Amino acid sequence: MEEGSLTAAGFAVAVFVIMLFAFGLVVGEHVGEQMGGKCVERRDFHIASLKILAVGILTSAVVWAVQMPALAGLVLGLMAGALAGAKIGFGESVGPWKFADKYFNVNKGQTGRGEAERARSRAARKARKEGKPEPELMSVQTDAPSPADGTNAKKGTRH
Repeated sequence: MEEGSLTAAGFAVAVFVIMLFAFGLVVGEHVGEQMGGKCVERRDFHIASLKILAVGILTSAVVWAVQMPALAGLVLGLMAGALAGAKIGFGESVGPWKFADKYFNVNKGQTGRGEAERARSRAARKARKEGKPEPELMSVQTDAPSPADGTNAKKGTRH
């Protein structure tokens, strides 16, 4: 065989591995976001991250054992996407993500997550995890229409 044909084949395999890696990132992010959304506490998030790593390592070992290294890109993409998606789904700065959030200047003030909002999101995640309906939370405003007399407090008109 010619030396040029081996180079072209190697290039084609490299492009294929990169495409599998990108596909793995997208699919892994969606899977991880679902996993992160079900996490209620930081402990649950860390357990989910360890599950992602354990499954990824085992899958990678199987890929190398059956001598299909082209699939290694897919496995690596799935792991990376799932870890990032879990952080997105969980929504808080935890573990090593604190350093990335600090570097990109993402903090609690910018995301608008106060303690009350975090408590509501934890309650909603806990309800989703247990398969119960999410708690209904309402906002109370001072200029809302008064149901007793049927007038609008701001305009003074009747409905």
